[in-house]
Amino acid sequence: MKIGWNSFLDKINSLKELNSSEKNILEKGYYYGDIIYENIKRKSGEPYLNHCLRTAINLAEIQMDCQSIVAGILHDSLEEGKINRDFIKSEFGDEIAYLVEGVTKISSFKYNNRNAIQAENLRKLIIYLSKDIRVAVIKLADRLDNMRTLQYLPLEKQKRIALETEDIYAPLAIRLNINQWANELSNLAFKFLNPAMYKFIELEIKKIVDNGIQYLEEIKDKVYKELVNKKINIHSIDYRIKTPASIYKKLKRKDFDITKIYDILAFRIIVSTVEECYLSLGIIHNLFTPISNEFDDYIALPKPNGYRSIHTTVIGPYNKFIEFQIKTKEMHIYNEQGIAAYFAYASSKDTSNYAKNRSIFANEDELRLVELLQRKKLTDEIKDFLQEKIYVFTPKGDIIELNNDSTPIDFAYKIHSDLGNHLSAAKVNGHFVSLDYKLQNGDIVEIFTSKNKKPSLDWLKIVKSYETQKKIKSYLKKQNLAFTRPYSFVLEIVANDRIGLLKDITNFIALKKCNIVKSKIKVKKNIANLSFEIQVNNKESLEKIKFMLKNKIKDIIEIK
Repeated sequence: MKIGWNSFLDKINSLKELNSSEKNILEKGYYYGDIIYENIKRKSGEPYLNHCLRTAINLAEIQMDCQSIVAGILHDSLEEGKINRDFIKSEFGDEIAYLVEGVTKISSFKYNNRNAIQAENLRKLIIYLSKDIRVAVIKLADRLDNMRTLQYLPLEKQKRIALETEDIYAPLAIRLNINQWANELSNLAFKFLNPAMYKFIELEIKKIVDNGIQYLEEIKDKVYKELVNKKINIHSIDYRIKTPASIYKKLKRKDFDITKIYDILAFRIIVSTVEECYLSLGIIHNLFTPISNEFDDYIALPKPNGYRSIHTTVIGPYNKFIEFQIKTKEMHIYNEQGIAAYFAYASSKDTSNYAKNRSIFANEDELRLVELLQRKKLTDEIKDFLQEKIYVFTPKGDIIELNNDSTPIDFAYKIHSDLGNHLSAAKVNGHFVSLDYKLQNGDIVEIFTSKNKKPSLDWLKIVKSYETQKKIKSYLKKQNLAFTRPYSFVLEIVANDRIGLLKDITNFIALKKCNIVKSKIKVKKNIANLSFEIQVNNKESLEKIKFMLKNKIKDIIEIK
């Protein structure tokens, strides 16, 4: 059954306050969505519009702006609704059109094989391509609803989407500090990737605590009253029931004995000062019986990654174990954004470094990125930061991280030195480009090689990576070419275009032991205009090559 306008508006109003103009554009988004997705059904049989409305509701729940909520309704309109960007721009403005187009672009990326480096690069690519961070947030809201309804898809597709969610989207939600989504995405992914273990843990949780929310609300009320009674300045008291996914990760470190896990029920108390942390600890120990060997003072003795907090486990009413984490607001912010950034800690728990109690640090790029992203708008600082790296694809779909303004030469050497050493030409997004072409985020790069091709000294002026320069210099030194500077000439060729023309010309030039520094090609009405900057020992050699080329390749009309 389709969600009606009034029901949808009531839900949004319960989550977020909108002014009259925002309600008008939201209503317009609803009715345009109703038209765009008309007669489109999901695998569950429900109207497609419902999914898009739930995506919008997810965004309202975390207080995203009206433009994001409307874009949430329209996020699949370019793909499923078969309309174009210009239509959305004309009806809703450039901002919403940009957001919808960005989500569509991200949705085209697929992740099929578990690979830690590829997963991290894809997460970064999503953020970098988003530019406006709201694009990534809308995509997460979309993925959250898709995960909540994943059971209607074929089993193979369930596994692929769950794997992608666990490796890409749950960590991305942590990057954006949307922890409630991160936990749910991770838990839903686990449910579909390991359903038997999920069901087992779910039953074990039920044995430990039935009606957990009501139980925790009672504990919260009791603790809050006692802390206020003792004049403690409370910033917040939150609780949670550990998810099956989180419990499973811990079970692997606890010999799969769930009775050894004492933080299935947990509270986080944030106060003003260090002194209040210890006063709160004493109050909690007066209220409940502490377990002596389940106490850790990470304020006095921080974790190797810099994490600071007091952890204590007590026996609550009905003999239930409850963990309390007590920290100051400053510690909480530091733990989330500082050198002990939560995502570095969370993603490291299954690593050997964690097991060996070694330091686990988020790298400086990640720390700076998470701080900027949490602002959820595109400042000049974010723009500058996002320009530092680019992420491009191989023809097989692998993601390669490069410095900004990198060239096909940098790309080739990043893959393998041999590929760079024999690079003859490159295609980007299906079109031949010059070797000094500046690659952009999301480009698909294909490299062509020739066994007779070799690096040129002039490449050192083009490439952006220090590592690439080192590899080129190493090759030139081995070939005794480092101090030999041949002459550079521009060769302009007009020819009848055909498949394989460029390859035949570049192979012939390479056979004559000439380096191609740059190449350009333009085709108009089946006539190809090619330009090559080549290096030869002297002008006589150039004239000889021109003569032999024209006689060898009959398609050539003219050489200048």
